[in-house]
Amino acid sequence: MNFKGMNFNKKSSKPENPFAAMDKRNFWEFISDNKKLVMPLVLVVAVIITIVIALKANNRVVPTEAEDAQVTIDENGSYIVPEVDLEKNAHEDVNALMSTYFNAYAAGDMETIKSVYTGLESTEELRLKEVSKYITGIPTVDVYTKPGPVDGSYVAYVYTEVLFDGYDTALPGMQTMFVCTDENGKLYINGDVVDDKVTEYISNISLQADVVDLNNTVADDYNKIIASNEALATFLSDMSASIQVSVGEALAAIESGDTSMLEAANQENPEGAEAAAENPEGETAEGTEAGEATEGAEAAPAEQEQPAEEQQQVVKKIKATDVINIRSSDSETADKIGKTEKGQEFTQLEALANGWSKIEYNGGTAYVKTEYFEEVTEDQAATDTQTEENTETQTEEKKEEQTEEKTEEKKEEKQEEQTESASVSVYDKGKMQVSEAVKLRKGQGTDTDIVTTIYAGDFVDVKEQYANGWAKVEYNGKSGYVKSEFLKKE
Repeated sequence: MNFKGMNFNKKSSKPENPFAAMDKRNFWEFISDNKKLVMPLVLVVAVIITIVIALKANNRVVPTEAEDAQVTIDENGSYIVPEVDLEKNAHEDVNALMSTYFNAYAAGDMETIKSVYTGLESTEELRLKEVSKYITGIPTVDVYTKPGPVDGSYVAYVYTEVLFDGYDTALPGMQTMFVCTDENGKLYINGDVVDDKVTEYISNISLQADVVDLNNTVADDYNKIIASNEALATFLSDMSASIQVSVGEALAAIESGDTSMLEAANQENPEGAEAAAENPEGETAEGTEAGEATEGAEAAPAEQEQPAEEQQQVVKKIKATDVINIRSSDSETADKIGKTEKGQEFTQLEALANGWSKIEYNGGTAYVKTEYFEEVTEDQAATDTQTEENTETQTEEKKEEQTEEKTEEKKEEKQEEQTESASVSVYDKGKMQVSEAVKLRKGQGTDTDIVTTIYAGDFVDVKEQYANGWAKVEYNGKSGYVKSEFLKKE
């Protein structure tokens, strides 16, 4: 074959790929030629990127002051309460702390107590010292915990069984304590909480169903023991009265500068008396009330020797400073069995450490919040008695009628105010609003199963209300029972 006539350098006549030529073109010339198509695409991509960045920023968890905090903080700066179950004796270090505290409490060892408890005021120190004189032991200490608001903290609900001198029956009790970790990694009981947000967190987590049920169970066990053991109930009442008088005398001696009484107090309680002397205003309310019971002791020593029954009579009488609920046990979730009237007097059987008072009511016993009562002193009682005698001797019927009319007018005004404030009666039905978060339960009792949680501001359809303080409602298609006290009209 003759290859001379062939030109191997000649390009093929086959058409080239049009995209190959495009690839060789300048990139910016392509953008310029097709800007009507490219620019909208660029804008869409930019918008998508902006949206993604914004979503990631909104979903970011706001850090607490401590980087490793156990709970988060909401946009208002409040701690978010987690929904976690109570843990029983789950932390050995917390259990050891509570064992140290309660062993020292039973022994009256104030130095050890102050080494593990911060913020112990002088009045409380004197009271603990006095109570320890009656205690023979605390054989049971169980610690239930929930996470605290900051790293290394716990909200502890401590169940104890206390034995008193001369009695074989251990008395159950429950205390709430805030446990924190110091800079050296050591746990301590924080009794000096000043942060309102921490206080709010502890209050809210203590309203969770399992905590309320635990408190109710312990209160019920306590009430059963007291009801079945009259001697123990009397002992506790006398002990409470005696402690209030003793603490009041110590504070009164400190405030008056009576060295002889201080020396006597130092012999029995040198640590407590010394601490109280450094801070005589540690507990003004309780100290003042107890101090009034011993007023004039220095001027009239003979009065100090009056029978114990007369001293008890002073501290047992308390007077309501407001209209509040009377409940069947020492819990805000307990059944309401009545209401006080402002100025109404009751016999206080015992002032409980959890802020409640046990009183005589309608031939039985009941419970009220101590903070809404004031002690009726001997002077007040004498003044009230004299006033009653003067009223009885009045012969002018018009004065009596005017007094009765004013009383009736006040009662009517109070009833109108209560009606205007949308109070709920046992006969109200229909659509109502829940005043705060509450559990919808299958039955009428805090020990029944939980159906769901109804949050503050939600509306329910009330089907029936009962005299025992429970109401049958429907909520989001579910039926159950809630406490009537959490319902209010629209």
